[in-house]
Parts: sequence; structure tokens; C-alpha cells
Amino acid sequence: MGRAARRAELARARPSRSGRPPQTGRGRHGDRAGDRGRCRSPGPRLPRAPAVSEGRPLRVLTTVETLAPVGGVEVCTLQDVTGLAARGHDTTVLWHVDGEHRAAYEAVGATLRGPFRFDAAPRSALRDLAAFGPSVGEARRARADVLWLNRPEQIVWAQVARRAAGLPVVAHLHHLPNYERTRLVMSGVAHFVAVSHHMAAVWVAAGLEPERVTVVHNAVDPGDYPLGGPAEAETARRALGLDLAPGARVALAYGRLTVGKGVDALVRAWGRLALDPRRAVLVLAGPEPDAAVAEALDALPPGSWRRLGLQGDVVPLLHAADVVVMPSAEPEAFGRVLVEAMSTGRPAVATAVGAAPEVLTGEFARFLVPPRDEAALAATVGAALGWREVDRGLGERAREHVATAFPHGRHLDELEAVLRRHIRAR
Repeated sequence: MGRAARRAELARARPSRSGRPPQTGRGRHGDRAGDRGRCRSPGPRLPRAPAVSEGRPLRVLTTVETLAPVGGVEVCTLQDVTGLAARGHDTTVLWHVDGEHRAAYEAVGATLRGPFRFDAAPRSALRDLAAFGPSVGEARRARADVLWLNRPEQIVWAQVARRAAGLPVVAHLHHLPNYERTRLVMSGVAHFVAVSHHMAAVWVAAGLEPERVTVVHNAVDPGDYPLGGPAEAETARRALGLDLAPGARVALAYGRLTVGKGVDALVRAWGRLALDPRRAVLVLAGPEPDAAVAEALDALPPGSWRRLGLQGDVVPLLHAADVVVMPSAEPEAFGRVLVEAMSTGRPAVATAVGAAPEVLTGEFARFLVPPRDEAALAATVGAALGWREVDRGLGERAREHVATAFPHGRHLDELEAVLRRHIRAR
């Protein structure tokens, strides 16, 4: 199948998060439905990128640590490569660990090359630099217009590739700085794309010049996260094996089940609500929880919670929920969980740290709570559980909020514009 034919399959290619095969049974933390799964922004707001300009198709080079959806960076990268491919651009992806995203990349015509290592450590610098040879050779053979670096921790590799292949580098800032001397390490990078104003401010505070950073908020394609009402909720709950009574209410948190993500505080907040387990449950989806989270779960009444593993497709997980919670104790770079949840037509509750206040604006700011404030979290989640009875239009307004504030087309316009402005001269 040629690239043109593969691009015709784009409408059917949905990126997904990594998943394990469905299992059922009891875990050591009581009843569980199997192991199937997954403050305000500091500083001034930086200008948005202009709309994309017309021009020839781009040839983009990028790297991924893994071809598997282990986190938001991997999912965002695949969805952006998919969007760029739909606009006629070619992407070469160098990878380290193979995974289930391979088929999705190939379906949109991306060129995959690997495995290659991209990390470097001071104690093994000479060995690491020598190991870069094959991947840098691929970077030269790709004849790309620009190196789009989605993991700034790979900057040492990118600097070698930049010099060897004559490639301008655009670094996408999905998380906190990795190096103490940020300005020195990032010298030579043509431009930076930050996923939020919060993330831009953090990197500027670490030493980047503000004029070299452009904010391009993350976004999701609404077609990948369809609206789900009560009928879809019941279907999803049965498919996930949640074993719930019809009409039961569900609060959901998914991702890493750690103290840093505030999941222990959410569990204790759920206990404060003292809801009838036949009428309401807390569902957690993700890897094995931290010891502190597991301890908090053990203190809950039997049957009041379920735990799933990482999900290959989060849409059924979202459809099963009445409200989604992102209770992070640490600042989030963007808060992808929030836009995923709201796109499917349910409210999302979050702690007011990092970029969450950039996402939950207007009427949705009432779903922000202080970090680790278990009383406020319990009150807000408890009130949100019954939104279908008191405000039936809230779900559709949540979806419209995401579509208006974070339109997927604008995201691609702005990303493409930055890449195009910094391509190398031919």
C-alpha cells in the first residue's frame, strides 16, 4: 500500500493507550474488576503561533522512546504525526522500543527506523556518544527539513544530530526541564513549543528567552473521543466488567496511581463521602498503585471501589464514568485527562496546579480545588456525581468548551506554523 492509500485510512486509525489483555479476579486490595489497564499559571502569557501558511509539504524527523502509549507524550506525538500526515507532510520516526503504535504510524505513512538509544549520561558520555552513530546516520539519510524533538531529555542526541545533519531543532516542551543548566544545554535549538502557558513560564524561568517559546496548547480530535450518554455508560460498564447496579454513579481517575498524582488524597476524599457502594463507586485505572494509595484503598469499605489496569482504549473507560478526577499534587504540564473527559461529555474535577486552570475556565473553573484538600475534593466530586439530574446540558457544554477553547485544527495549524518557520534552507 502506498502513502496516498495509507493516508486514506486516517479516519479509521485512532491512537490508543497501552493495554493488557482483560483479566478478572480479586487482588490483594479487596474487590477489583480485573487488571485491564491505564493555582494559577505563573508568569506572563506568551503569544500564540500564527495560523499555518501555505507551502510545500514538510519532511519532519522526530524520535520516540517507545512505540507504545505509556504516557501522554507518546499519545500526543502519534496524534500530531497523524494530523500532519493528513495535511500531506512526511514524518520519519526514530524509535528505541517497539510497541503497538507501530501499526498506527505505518497506517498514516510514517517511516519508522529503529531501535536506537537517545539518552546520554555524564558517567558514560563517550560510550553514549559513540552509540549515537547509527541513529545520527539515519537522521542524515532522512533529508528532513526540521528535527521536531518531543522529549527534551534527548537534547544531547539532538545536538549531535543537528550538527551532523544540518538540521534545525524545534523542541516540544511536554514536561519540566531535565538539566540544571537549561540555557546552555538548549543553546542552538531554533525554537520551543510549550504545551501550556504554565509550561512556558517554567522553562523561561529556567533560562530560555521568552521570544524563543511559543505556546501551542494540546488538543484532541473530537472524533477520537465521542460523546457518551447513559446508554453508552451502561454498555461500557458491562464491557469493563465493573459489576455495577443500573444507574450507579462512577467517579474515575486514570493514569499513574501515585502520591504525586494525588490519588491517595482522592481515595481518602472518596471515603469522606461515605456513599452506598451499591449506588456509587470509585474506579481507578492504571499500573500498580503506590504503597500509600494501596493503603488508602484498603481503608475503604468493601465494594466501594474498583481498580483496572492500563486501557488500550480510554473511550469506554470515560463513557463508564459520570465524573473524571485529576487530583494531582504536583503541577501538570497541561492536563490531557481533562480535555479527553470533557470531549466525551462529562465534567472533570482537578486540582488548581500547573496548567489545569488554563483548561478549566469559565463555568468549569468551579471544578478546580486546592491540591491535597481532601474536604474540598470530596465536596466537589460528590456534587458533580449527580450532574445528569440537576444540569442535563452540562455534558454537551463540556464538549463544546473543549472544541472551542482547544480546537484540534488550530493546534495543528500552530504546530505546523512553528515547524515551517524553522525549516532549513534547501
